[in-house]
Amino acid sequence: MKRHLFLLLVILLGSVHDTIAQREVMYAQYLYNTLEINPAYAGSRHSLSLTSMNRSHWTMVFDRAPMTNSLNVHTPTRSDHIGVGLSFRNETLGPERTTSVYGDYSYRIDLTPESTLTFGLKAGISLHDVPLTELIIDDPTDPDFASDIMSHWLPNFGVGIIYRIENLFVGASIPKLLEVNYFDNTMIGGVRTVLNERNYYLSAGAVFYLNPEIYIIPSTYVRYQMGKTPEVDLSARLVLFDRFSVGAMVRLQDAMGFNIGIDITNNLIFGYSFDWAILSRVPSFNFGSHEVVLRYELEFLNSHNERWPRYF
Repeated sequence: MKRHLFLLLVILLGSVHDTIAQREVMYAQYLYNTLEINPAYAGSRHSLSLTSMNRSHWTMVFDRAPMTNSLNVHTPTRSDHIGVGLSFRNETLGPERTTSVYGDYSYRIDLTPESTLTFGLKAGISLHDVPLTELIIDDPTDPDFASDIMSHWLPNFGVGIIYRIENLFVGASIPKLLEVNYFDNTMIGGVRTVLNERNYYLSAGAVFYLNPEIYIIPSTYVRYQMGKTPEVDLSARLVLFDRFSVGAMVRLQDAMGFNIGIDITNNLIFGYSFDWAILSRVPSFNFGSHEVVLRYELEFLNSHNERWPRYF
């Protein structure tokens, strides 16, 4: 019963869409999943790159714990300056589900032999549904739960930019420019509190060699919404022999955790991270978040030679 009450509380809080807004999921392994937040990343791996990621929360508490599954694929084209990508994402929160499909396009400008500037565009659609009729409730005749909630397929689009040199990158993006209210199927370009507000992202990373076989990759990931405190993620990863990595992260005023990675082959990468909300408002439900990522890269006819190693 407590589990069902908690699920209903989450739904009710999310339904007050004139006063409460949801934020996009905050990934821990964003260097593996950059295309999710910045379309300028499309084609930057210089091969066909497929990335699958699963992020789950509170898995020890109840059956329908919050979970995000994403799959994206991106590749360069015959032009050395153009990349394209496609992303799928499914998010669940109790009985709530949000499904998204987005396409990505990028265009790279060579500033110098050592630096590039890439612009990106993202466009797609999302569907939100809450199958209320599947819930177990005390009064099956309650009219508030007599029918499911389902939005239309609502479009959105975003932009991004990435500056990169051999051992450094800086990116900025707005992956969803329109603010969407799934409950009344409206989209606006202005700024007001709705179910899904506009998110602004800034990310950066660098490489520092300790010796030819060992190096450190510090990185940061910032998300901001109008009128809210920015969320700042600071991470550092120690890489050994271009094969193994271990790191730690802290999300200011929110969470801390660790991550590990292994290049299983030259084309297949596995990563795992765990983070725990140190200032959780519901500590009895907080058992941390797990994130698992697999990335496979396939070189084919449109693959291009890289100017530098694939740090990011």
